[in-house]
Amino acid sequence: MSRQHPAHVLVDSIGTRQHPVEVTERGISVIRAPRASRLIGMASDLNDAEVDAGSLAFMGQALVQTTLPHSDPGVFCFERTSGAVSLSIIANPRFGLPFGTVPRLLLAWICTEAVKTRSPLLGLGNSQNEFLRKLGMRTDGRDCRRLRAQSLKLFSSMLSITYQRHGRFGLKNMPIADEALVFWDPHRPDDRMLWESSLRLSGEFFRNVTESPVPIDVRVLHALSRSPLAMDIYSWLVYRIFLLRVTNRPSVLVPWQSLKLQFGADYSATPRGLLDFKRQFVLRLKDALLFYPEADVSARDKGLLVAACRLRIRHTGGGRLSSL
Repeated sequence: MSRQHPAHVLVDSIGTRQHPVEVTERGISVIRAPRASRLIGMASDLNDAEVDAGSLAFMGQALVQTTLPHSDPGVFCFERTSGAVSLSIIANPRFGLPFGTVPRLLLAWICTEAVKTRSPLLGLGNSQNEFLRKLGMRTDGRDCRRLRAQSLKLFSSMLSITYQRHGRFGLKNMPIADEALVFWDPHRPDDRMLWESSLRLSGEFFRNVTESPVPIDVRVLHALSRSPLAMDIYSWLVYRIFLLRVTNRPSVLVPWQSLKLQFGADYSATPRGLLDFKRQFVLRLKDALLFYPEADVSARDKGLLVAACRLRIRHTGGGRLSSL
């Protein structure tokens, strides 16, 4: 009896339970498809189309292994761990820590531009709406406010990466940006300014994201953007499956506790916290697998079993992928 793909299980499990929902938006009654049905339709469209230059994007390897907060942690320092690697994000107290969907879209755009242009100086456009369009976001007031707030949080943050294994220790501190010049007028987001807003990446951050970029499909990030966890899982799967291929390993079992340290640091350090994380992770994993049908992944009692399979994206933009 053949094993059913987790993405197909998702389709089967929700197909008879979810129904269109009627909601009111700005006084107008709208029929909205359930989340899962919407994702299934988007995945079907994307899986039929090749990844081209417009949809090929990149993320820095460290940012895939250890991720940003999913929601506001209410603190000025946040840490995530993946094996021997830990990533700490230190905020400017004036702005706080970046969190949620927007900084993930920002980082994908930043890393992609850095890889493709081979320059640490990035142009953000002459208006806020112009940059919103670059990120694939809406140009309404809500997204304008989200972009401005999360940009200030992200651009002013410091990253600290540590490596500890068998008595060895390594440390690298790097601000994301050496300089950010943002001329957007929040009251007139579509007005073009005389000067283009720009971001100059720090030397360390630029080298980190361009030396070992992880190729992803930016269309998938947009499709999964209602869940930062699903966005993180998709990028991590691309990276993990690549490592299995280059190391000639047939599979790897990643313990649930390790996954919790990497993706769920905000869950309590209790058996119940681990159970709650596992349930949420499996739900968002099913979302991500819709966009990576080649992936051979299964949830086991002790962890997540990831097997080597065909790579979804083969391009590396001239960069190389390697393990830290």
